[in-house]
Amino acid sequence: MTEVVLLSVGIGIGVLGVVYGIRRPRLSLDTVLQTWERPLVPGAAPGRAGPPPLGAMLSSWVVGGRWSDRRWVHSLLTAVDLTSTDPEAFATRVLVLAAVCGLTPFLLWLVASMAGADLPAGAALLLALAAVPGGAALQVSTLLRRAEDRRRHFRVVVGSFVDLVVLGLAGGVGIDGAMHAAAQVTPDWAAQRLGRALSAARDGGTTPWAALEALGRDLGVRELVELSTTVQLAGTEGARIRQSLTARSASLRRHEQAEAESSANAMTERLFLPGALLLIGFLLFIGYPAVHRILGGF
Repeated sequence: MTEVVLLSVGIGIGVLGVVYGIRRPRLSLDTVLQTWERPLVPGAAPGRAGPPPLGAMLSSWVVGGRWSDRRWVHSLLTAVDLTSTDPEAFATRVLVLAAVCGLTPFLLWLVASMAGADLPAGAALLLALAAVPGGAALQVSTLLRRAEDRRRHFRVVVGSFVDLVVLGLAGGVGIDGAMHAAAQVTPDWAAQRLGRALSAARDGGTTPWAALEALGRDLGVRELVELSTTVQLAGTEGARIRQSLTARSASLRRHEQAEAESSANAMTERLFLPGALLLIGFLLFIGYPAVHRILGGF
């Protein structure tokens, strides 16, 4: 019983330590004003009142460490950028979920031991070792799934953007003006992202197709890179831009239709097994009384 009490106290102290270390303290307005008015010490970094949070340390370690050139780190950073997620908040969520998944087996073992069940502590340790990477992988997979959904939405917006650019060109507007006007039509986040990229390219003196290509590579949207190639041919080689963009828009529509059909077919195939199990259960529910009566009559 003493070992159980000591173990529970240790787990409680560990949980409090994790929560206290991850929780970011909120500074009052007086503290912020005093920090601004305080003279800086030579060699001291401004705005550093204490050690960085644990999430910031993890995110900086992954981004700036020896794993920064890995492909999965690049995919993770692209997903963070695409979903507008704070890297420090995401790292904090990963740590919290991994800690919760790691402590849950020990808490269950503690409750079972207090209830009188004789369970080995090694099983709880093995479950904890398997649950910690599982919790982190669950958080990462959720982020990647959200990024893929937003990437699919971005492809739809690119198709509408091309249609609006074609309409602007048909009205006599130049390619730059048509692209800027098409990006300002809707307040959707994808169109706003396109508008910011084009505005930054115009203010920086770069070409709009270079901005589209950079945005497409940063977000992992292949259709945007292909669109930048088409616009570049029109801007440098004098290609017939309206016909090229119309063909590109038709290609995007066909791609969206094929993707929607494949998604619907995949959903239909996934629903086959639950439907078959439901039918078998219904037949068992209906036929059990008759079978029971027949077998009971002998």
